[in-house]
Amino acid sequence: MLFSIIIPTYNRAHILPRTIASVLAQTYTNWECIIVDDGSTDNTKELIASYTDPRITYIYQTNAERSAARNNGIRLAQGEYICFLDSDDEYLPEHLEVLEREIFNIKSPIQAMYFTNAVFAQSGSMWKPEFPKLRLGYTLDYMLDNPIIPARVCIHSHILQHVQFREDIVIVEDQVLWATIAMHFPVYHIREYTVRYHLHEDNSVNWKKNCFTPRLHGLQTFFKQEDARKHIPKSKRNEMLSDCYFGIARFYLHNNQYWNMCKNLIFSIIQKPFHPQTKAKVHMILFPNKHIQNK
Repeated sequence: MLFSIIIPTYNRAHILPRTIASVLAQTYTNWECIIVDDGSTDNTKELIASYTDPRITYIYQTNAERSAARNNGIRLAQGEYICFLDSDDEYLPEHLEVLEREIFNIKSPIQAMYFTNAVFAQSGSMWKPEFPKLRLGYTLDYMLDNPIIPARVCIHSHILQHVQFREDIVIVEDQVLWATIAMHFPVYHIREYTVRYHLHEDNSVNWKKNCFTPRLHGLQTFFKQEDARKHIPKSKRNEMLSDCYFGIARFYLHNNQYWNMCKNLIFSIIQKPFHPQTKAKVHMILFPNKHIQNK
């Protein structure tokens, strides 16, 4: 079974060698790696040229964001199964071997998505978070409640001929794709830890950078999909949008912008009045200074 590994990258030449090394270290060797350079202005091209392994392919595109880069890689992929790896994360050595073995053991329909667990790493420390187990019949709920980084995911290529990353959505584009797949195809959770996810200030999902604003816009766009309106209850959609407004409010609290904080807290409450955090949101509006130390 051939795996195609797609790595989108933008100005990450300083850490990309670590990511590529994790691919080269795979114990399962039948893979191709497609590195899609999303308009880098550093020495990414020269760095990739220094690798002589014929399984590594370099593609340059004008900057168009990660979704376009991943979709570009998907179109060029030859593998039966497509894997993703962000340029600041790593595969553990047996990642592909575990996928190959478990896919064979599951004996699933060929059109399926699989995901593994990830070790977290930050400032020299590593730990294994406890990921909830995927329960039969609750796949879509799991995708909506548990963000999954792309490195954990493996998808049969047939699925990606029908649905790909939405290029009009950022930040939440991966969760939108996983949820869309869950509405139409089988999904399997492989419980082994096979990926190392690096936490740092440059992570795109960082509320201090107001990541919840593009997340809000992305979810609003996603919820207009016909299948999303059909399969995701309105109460769940409102809850997710309410959480986004709350995240935006925390950003404004962090930057001492009281009125913007209040506005988004009110939007959050209107979106989901009986949310468990509603009392805390009202308290933030009335006594913002008491929340600054916890921001």
